[in-house]
Order: sequence, then C-alpha cells, then structure tokens
Amino acid sequence: MPDRLRSLARLEKVPVREIWSNEAVNFTPWLAEPENLQLLGETLGMVLDDARTEETVGSFSADILATDTATNRRVLIENQLEKTDHSHLGQILTYAAGLDALTVVWIAKQFTDEHRAALEWLNNHTSEEIGFFGLEIEVWKIGDSARAPKFNVVAKPNDWTKTQPTKTQRSSTQQAQLDFWTGFNGYAIDNATRIKPTAPRHQNWMAMGIGRAGFALYAIAAAWGWGSSEPEIRAELVMNGQDAKQQYEQLTKERTEIENSFRTAPTWSAEEGTKQRKIYFRKLIDWQDEAHRDECYRWLVDNLDGLHEVFQPRIRQLP
Repeated sequence: MPDRLRSLARLEKVPVREIWSNEAVNFTPWLAEPENLQLLGETLGMVLDDARTEETVGSFSADILATDTATNRRVLIENQLEKTDHSHLGQILTYAAGLDALTVVWIAKQFTDEHRAALEWLNNHTSEEIGFFGLEIEVWKIGDSARAPKFNVVAKPNDWTKTQPTKTQRSSTQQAQLDFWTGFNGYAIDNATRIKPTAPRHQNWMAMGIGRAGFALYAIAAAWGWGSSEPEIRAELVMNGQDAKQQYEQLTKERTEIENSFRTAPTWSAEEGTKQRKIYFRKLIDWQDEAHRDECYRWLVDNLDGLHEVFQPRIRQLP
C-alpha cells in the first residue's frame, strides 16, 4: 500500500458541549463573531452582517438578530445545543413576529422529524417573503487537529422559490440576471479560491462576505452607471458600516502598496453625501450574451479573489 494511503486519518465527531458548554455564554457570542457568522452565511447562501445578541422581544430576548445584506432583510437566529423541542419552536415564532424578521434560522444539535416537518410546513404555507431554515451543528477533528464546526441544512425554503418570482412572473431582464448568477454560482464553487458565492437571485448583483461586519464583496452585472448604458461587470469591495469613511481613509494610506498587488490598479470611490465607500474593478462586456459568459465568470472570480486576498488581512487590522 502506498505511504500516502497509510497516512490517511479518520474524521472524528466531537460532542458540541465539549466545545460550547453553555448556549448563551459560549455558543451565541462565538456565532456572532464576523468570521463565524460568515461561515453560517456561506452555508445558507447569505451575507450576514450587523449581528446583535440577546435582542429584546418584550420580556424575552432572541439569541441573535442579523441582517442579510444581499436582501437587507432581518434574520433571526435561535440556538439550541440539544435536540429540538416544542419550546424553541414557539420561541422562534414569537421572536420572528416581535422583531419583524422575515428569515428565521433555527440551529440545534439534532432535529426531530416532527420539527423538521414543522419548518417545511411553515415554508409551504406562509407568505412568499418568509423563509425558515433548520440547521444541525456538528464539530469534527482529525487526530489531535484543531476542531472544525460544520452546519448541515436539514430544512429550507424550497429552492428559494419563495423569495423570487416564478419564471412566468419574471421580466426578460430578471430572467437574464437569474440565469447569469446561477451560472456564476456554479463556476465560483468550482474555481474560486477565496470567495464563497451566495444564492443566485433576479437582480444585478451578488454579495459575498469578507469576514468583517460593514464590509462586503459585490459582483455586479449591469447596464448602468457612470453615465453609460453599456453592459458591464464589476468586482467591488464595499464599505458601508458606521465607520466606513474613517476605515476607507486608513486604507488609502496603503494605496500604493495595495495597487502594486494587482496587475491593474482598482478605482477608489468616495462619493460626497454618502457614507458608503468602494474600491472596484470594471469591465465593459455584454454579460447577457452567452458567448461571453465564461469570460465574465473568470474575470469576476479572478478579481473578487484578488480583492479578498489583498484586503481581508488589512480589514481585520482596522480599528
């Protein structure tokens, strides 16, 4: 037997209570950290940001209330490091109503068949803009390696159809956008080295996390902007947090070094009258032409991966 095969180890499951002994004291604060919220968002196909823990709902408090920056919707996250129970099912409904959260994420060590069926029933019988997710949390290790958390989706809105118009309801532009992002999602999963694509939607952009609240990467496919009606694609780093202006100015101090990290220097944008700041690449190309799809996907992935690689360590060090 080859040595490389002899050296293969086995994955070993670790009890979740060995890592987080208490939901409120250990697990919820851990999950609210940007890098862990990003992991959850990647599992759900969202970009989660602005996490607030122990959000008050009357005389109760929800574990985490976050925002999906791809849709600007509130996301309620309720944690349970045990098997699901009726009490928590009631809590997620109460908290969602009190906080006006259109997306609900219930995380547990194990889902019973009854509670999985309850979430599926809710997804099938509530309005189109509301979605319920059920996730099981696991922890794994290999030998004496570091522990690795893993989220498994056991219930979700059916193919996200509840958040999008049906094919007969979409305009030709919306259908073209959805087709483009569906193809991009598959290409990025297979070829990207750093970015994690989110769920494709009928819009001209897709948001992706970069590991810190107030920052996101955007892939854009549009036919507007800068006084031009020509079709274009863009890869952007967007800063839209409360301290975006100061953080952008801090990054400009390293502008020369940053620009030398790319083959072509990006554009730096600080529009007056808005707190949002951008650093982006732009390419004029007809993204609706299927003959150009592979070129568009390759260009977007290369530039988004590049933005992630260059800016993530700098963003982490910003005050």
